[in-house]
Formats: sequence, C-alpha cells, structure tokens
Amino acid sequence: MFRVMMVSLLFVSVMSFVAQTSFAGEMPLRVLIDVRSNHSDGAHDFKTLAALAEKRGIDVLAFTEHDRFSIRLGLEPIPNILGFQMQHPSLYVTGVDKFFNDLATLRLAHPGMLFMAGTESTPGYQWTGIPFRDLTLYNAERHIIALGPERADQIRALPSFDLRYARGPFALSMIFWCVLVGVVLIILLRRQKRAVALLLFASFIAFLATWLARETVDADAAFIQAANKQGMFTIWSHPGTLSGIRPGPMGVQLNTPPYSARVFHEPTADAFAAFYGDNDKNTVPGGLWDRYMADYMVGLHAKPIWAVSAGDYHEEGQSGEYLGNYPMDVWAEARSPAAVLKALHKGHMVAWRAQKWMNFRVETLNLQDASGQMLLPGDAAQVSGDVVVHLLLREYPDSGKLVRAEKPIRVRLIVDGQVRQQLTTKLAQPMQVALHLAPGAHVVRLVLPQQWLGGMIANPFLLRVAD
Repeated sequence: MFRVMMVSLLFVSVMSFVAQTSFAGEMPLRVLIDVRSNHSDGAHDFKTLAALAEKRGIDVLAFTEHDRFSIRLGLEPIPNILGFQMQHPSLYVTGVDKFFNDLATLRLAHPGMLFMAGTESTPGYQWTGIPFRDLTLYNAERHIIALGPERADQIRALPSFDLRYARGPFALSMIFWCVLVGVVLIILLRRQKRAVALLLFASFIAFLATWLARETVDADAAFIQAANKQGMFTIWSHPGTLSGIRPGPMGVQLNTPPYSARVFHEPTADAFAAFYGDNDKNTVPGGLWDRYMADYMVGLHAKPIWAVSAGDYHEEGQSGEYLGNYPMDVWAEARSPAAVLKALHKGHMVAWRAQKWMNFRVETLNLQDASGQMLLPGDAAQVSGDVVVHLLLREYPDSGKLVRAEKPIRVRLIVDGQVRQQLTTKLAQPMQVALHLAPGAHVVRLVLPQQWLGGMIANPFLLRVAD
C-alpha cells in the first residue's frame, strides 16, 4: 500500500513538473504587434524601436505599418480617375520594397530577436452627402491587421493597397453625371444632332443600369479572404473605439462607429484586439466573445476567433504610450516568424495590458486532465470530466526585487461565459485549480482583472467531455 501511495505521489509530482515547464519545447515568447515605424506614420526608425524592444525584454517585434493611408474623394463608378486624393505616410508612399530591405538589414543586425512584417489596413470606406453640406466619410478607421507577409508583392496584392473598395459619394456622383449628360444633350439637340443625342441618352441609361446593378462587396470579408489566402493572420484592431466619430478636415465628418458586432459576425478575422487604448465589453463573462465561442463549439461558426493585444504604438511617450504596454505571451514551437504565426493561428497566447514599471509574464498556463493529457490556451480536445488548470506568473528580468511581490493577484476562472471560481495567486508561486466538467462542450478561460499589474486575458481551452 505504501509503495502504491509513493508511486502515485511520484506520478502527480512528475506531471505537475511537466505542466509547469510548459511542454518543454514550447516556452512562451514575448510578442509585440501593432507597432508603427517611420516607414508609415510612426515617429521612430527600426534601429530605435529594436533597441527599446531589447531593453524591455521583447522577443518578437512586429511592424504592422499602414499599407495605404489615403483618403480619396472620387466620383463613382470610376473614383480612381475622377477624384481628389490625400496621401498620408504609408508603405505606398515610403516604398514597400524599402520596408522589406530595411527589415532584412535589421534581422542581420539583431539575430537574437525576431522581427515580423504586417500591415494595418483599411479594407474600404464609403462617402455620403455632398461637399460644404453633409459630406461624411464612413468606416475609414475600421482597421484590420494582416500579420506575416514576407514579400512586397504580398502587400501589394491586398485590396486595401489599391483602394479597391473605397467608394465615392453616390449623391454627388449621380448629380455630376446627370448634369454632365444633361448639358451635352442640350448642346446636341440645339445643333440638331438628335441621333447622336438619342445614342448618348441610351448609353447613359445603360451606364446607370450597370453602375446601379453592381454587386455590393463586403470590403472586410474581401480583405480577410485575400490576406488569409496568403497565409497571413488577420486581427480587428480596435473594435470598441469611439475615436473615429469626430469632425475632420475641410468640414468633412468622420464616422467610424464601434464595430464589435461586425467582429463576431462571419466571415470574420482570425482574432480581435482584446486590449488596446480604449475599453469595450467584448471579453466580459458571457459577452460577445463567449457567446461566439460557445456557438463555435456546437458548429454554428466555421472557425474560432482569438484575443490579442494591439496597442497602436506610434511614438514613445505619446498619450502615455511606451513600447511594450500591450504585449502577448505566445507559445511557439520554435524561435521563428513562421512558428509564431502558426502559434497565433492556434490561439496559443495570452494578451496583456502592462504597466511600464513592471514586466509580468505567464511562464506556465495549461490544462491537464486525469489521463495526463495537457493543453495550451487555444487547444481543442476531448477530455475527462476532471481537469486541472496550471498557472505560473513571473516578472522578467528576475531582479530579485519584485515590487509588491507578496500582494495577492486575483484570477478568474470563466467556464461557458460564467465566473466559476475567483482565486488568488502570487508571483513565482505555481497555482493549480481543479475543475469538474459535466458531459458536453465547454469553453474554459482565465482572466486577471485589471489591477496593479495591468490585466491579462487568456485564450480559452475548448473542451468536450464524453457522456
């Protein structure tokens, strides 16, 4: 009996050690995305940003530049021919080839870090109204990140790069064409060229019919499809922001309302920003994200959608920004851009809102069932009804002088949109939470509420318990 007890204790200790080492080869990397450099509208060059990232312990830095930051007021259905365009700094202006050349140079200069490319893109926008009266630009600040391109042609192939779905104002366009054709018809009729006038009128009617019958394209879906087709990872940047509703230049009204409902309506991106400069309620227990994932588990959605951090970084110190205040811990199989991209697609990450004076990380987060099967955040599997969640938080670098290290850290365990348990842990102290699950499909995730260490949202474990 004693031997059986010793063997059991040894088995539990070994499994606990394995769980705490996070699958041995899959230690989390500190990843930072949504960073702009002077290749678009950021203030700093690659060299400065790389130095800051090294200083703050960033393993992977992704430059997600504006691919095309242009506002075009054009007449439909040929806005690229008849229209006015205002260009802002972007890869379209500074050069896509130069961006990748500089990225290659940076990778050679800093072999200990990983650098990734990407874009923050506007899939499309629409104008309404007429100038000097009620001209309004809709959804110009509805942004999607496309992470992972390695060549200039991949960025040029995105529909945002040629403003393919940037629509001009319908009313203004209709007034223009009707007035233009009307004036020409009057001139032709006065010159007794009735046949030409009749031909012009018939052509104009055919032109209007073709224009008005044009298929309406979901610009967001078209962009996501184009990016995913090239293997990129797509992210809704700031779904709950209210900053897109304001007066713009020359009397134009900007109107990009919060788009959380679009985020959780298929077809959708691979992920959404759970932490960014503003706040929304997408990740509250029982909110839009939990409902989407529950529906995914019963087959109502084609794919899951993951939570990330996206800080929209432009300049050190601007509006309280600093490089690294919205990081992620990502469990990747190797230290390579391809492995990081693969891990993101699997949901193997947690999102942080970090405080500048601390650098907290998740060293271990996994779920283990009674058979010894272990899962990372984002994994889907059939498990036994009894599972254990392992969590270990640390501060990096470990200076031995942890600020408030003894203060309890609150942890919420959310199961199927409901807070199942509210727990506490401490830095460098392993936490284990036992959980019994009824037969069926379950979505289990951990959250560290926003408190003195900023806040953390982990992607869920997607579990099925047999009857």
